[in-house]
Amino acid sequence: MTSNILFSGNAFSLADGKGRFVLPLEMRKQVKLGSSNENRLVTSFHDKHPCATGFGTIFRQQQEDSIAARALAAMNRGDDYDEDAEREKLFPLMDDINFDDGGRFFLPDDLKRASGITDAIFFVGVSRYIQMWNPASYEASESGHAILKAKCREFLAGREASGK
Repeated sequence: MTSNILFSGNAFSLADGKGRFVLPLEMRKQVKLGSSNENRLVTSFHDKHPCATGFGTIFRQQQEDSIAARALAAMNRGDDYDEDAEREKLFPLMDDINFDDGGRFFLPDDLKRASGITDAIFFVGVSRYIQMWNPASYEASESGHAILKAKCREFLAGREASGK
């Protein structure tokens, strides 16, 4: 069942007056499915890009299972593998956060600072997880897709024109 939890698409969210963002509906459905039908989003920081990530609680368990499988494979090959070091890279950065039925959630302040997110998020579904970008950072990224970069430029230009 968990293999059916795949994220795709993209969307923007502006922070409301309380500083909450809204998880896009289709992504929200997948997060809820991947969190045993609970409104639980696990957030972290991407290890290669300046963005936050989000996924359901089941993906966290899959990360643990993957580390254990790599440790077993290394042991069978006679190779060294520091599974604790791998866990120390991933799990301390993960935060469980609740979202309401409307998808509203607070992104942790440390994650906002690390990813440069202030009052807008650009959500990008990338299969097993969601990337959460500052729209300007995505637009400037080397790895971003040209169509999505253009979408960010248009979003940013619209905000500038409206004075927001």
